Amino acid sequence: MSAPRPATAVMLAVALVTVPITAVPLGATLLLSAVAIPAAAASPDCSTAGSTSGAWRAPFSQRYVRTSPFGMRLHPIEHVWRLHSGVDLASVPSAGPVVAAQAGTVTAAVWRPGVGLSVDLAHGDGVMSRYGHLASIAPGLRPGVRVSAGQQLGLEGSTGTSTGLHLHFEIQERGVPVDPVPFMAAHGAPLDGTVTAAPATSKRPETTGIRGLPPATGVRLQSVTVPAAPIPARVRALYVAAGKRYGLPWTLLAGIGMEETRHGAVTATSSAGARGLMQFMPATWALYGVDGDGDGRADITNDADSVHAAANYLAHEGARQGPAGIRRALYAYNHANWYVADVLVYAHTYAASPEPTESCPAAEPKTQGAVG
Repeated sequence: MSAPRPATAVMLAVALVTVPITAVPLGATLLLSAVAIPAAAASPDCSTAGSTSGAWRAPFSQRYVRTSPFGMRLHPIEHVWRLHSGVDLASVPSAGPVVAAQAGTVTAAVWRPGVGLSVDLAHGDGVMSRYGHLASIAPGLRPGVRVSAGQQLGLEGSTGTSTGLHLHFEIQERGVPVDPVPFMAAHGAPLDGTVTAAPATSKRPETTGIRGLPPATGVRLQSVTVPAAPIPARVRALYVAAGKRYGLPWTLLAGIGMEETRHGAVTATSSAGARGLMQFMPATWALYGVDGDGDGRADITNDADSVHAAANYLAHEGARQGPAGIRRALYAYNHANWYVADVLVYAHTYAASPEPTESCPAAEPKTQGAVG
């Protein structure tokens, strides 16, 4: 694993952190470049996608507070009067997952000026909801994908023109922004800080012998502005195989792979000397490196060996001893609390990611709205 290493790039999100930052993962040097994803091919039953007759719920899965209302206001950064086209909501006690307020169809999952990383959902009858300033967008979301109420869309963040961690939640009716507070109250889901229950959904079968991942709490760094990247199929298969072999959630390994090298997209040796997909120091590799692909040797630059060695190390450090053990093992991997939080954010994002479903074409909403 990588040793704590000096920062090589300063992100906008760092300005929000009030504790001293002494180490930054190699992945923090990656520049965020999010672009609109092309719409998927049409499905023959697209006319039935989304309806406002379904149940509505709060866009969070934990308690939250309203921090800025809908309406004209002095923009907190640009210092001009303009329409705030939604309401700002912030999770407590710390940033958390953002979920769909009602079942719908994704019409956009993009980076926009002002609102930053955002997801738009069409709900039928001309109603659209927008979720802005996300730290990351759940993998697999693209125009045309259908989501259920309560399905995770991303993680609360501060991307775009923003003064702190929060969600910009917007409702549009036929392209015109409306105040979400009375709208949601009229639909049985008042934005009063409580979490309304999501419709029951079938749970995915457990793939490991432990109960699950601990929550991603505390100060974060990379995951605030760098979204979870899609995992190449070959690398995902390595995560799954290593997870089964060592009794760990494969998403935990995926979180490390994203944090360290964006699943192998970064191939350079780190400034501290760490190498490979999972960024091992040679001295640590000598103790925990394993032959992951069965070719008879443990190669620090071999992806299969690197992923299996990471699982071996985590298991040795107690990651099979429940959520608390996972936290201890991640801290041992790279001695920084923000690193633990970053990896868990990515791990939860991959765990919540739905498999792609049938798609329907959808147009971009008429208006963008002013956000902050």
